[in-house]
Amino acid sequence: MTELDAAMNGTIEEVVRDWKKDIRKLDVEAFSVQIKLYQINLISSRIYNRIADEFSLSDVDVSVLMIIRRERADRPVRPSDLWRALHMRPSAITYRVDRLYELGLVERIPDENDRRSLFLKLTPEGLRVVHDIVLRFNKVTVESLAAAAGYGCDISGLDRQLDALLKAWSGAEIQG
Repeated sequence: MTELDAAMNGTIEEVVRDWKKDIRKLDVEAFSVQIKLYQINLISSRIYNRIADEFSLSDVDVSVLMIIRRERADRPVRPSDLWRALHMRPSAITYRVDRLYELGLVERIPDENDRRSLFLKLTPEGLRVVHDIVLRFNKVTVESLAAAAGYGCDISGLDRQLDALLKAWSGAEIQG
C-alpha cells in the first residue's frame, strides 16, 4: 500500500472537508476518525521502520523476529507459521529467514520427528536485537503518550476506547 500522508496538503480537517464536497453521503465524523487512525499508523510505521533500519532490518524482518520470540515450549515456530501469520508467500519467508540466519539472529533446529521440517529460534543476539527494537519503539510511545496527556488526553480512557475500537474493527474484518 502506498504511504499517503493524509495531511500532506493541509490539515486533516481540510482533507475531510474536501472529500465531503465530492461525496455528499460521506459520514464526516467517521471519515475523520478513519483518516486520523491512518495518519497515526503511518507516523508510527515510519518511526518503527527508522528504528529497524538502525539494525539493517525491515519491518517484516522485525515482525518475523517478534513472532519467533513469542514461541511456546509446547509448539516451536515453523516457517509455515510465519507465512500464515504474515500473509506472505513461503518463498518470501524463506528469504527473510535465510537473511536473519546469515545475520546471526535466527537459528534453524531440525525437527526430530520430520527430517524435512525445521523449527526456528532466536539466537541470543536475535533476542537482544528484538528486545532493543521493542524498547526503543516503546520509549517513543511513552514520550508520545506523555505529550498527548499534556494536550489533555486521558491515556487510560484512550486505552479502553482503543480496546472497543479493536473489537468493533475485528468484527468488520470478519464480515468485510
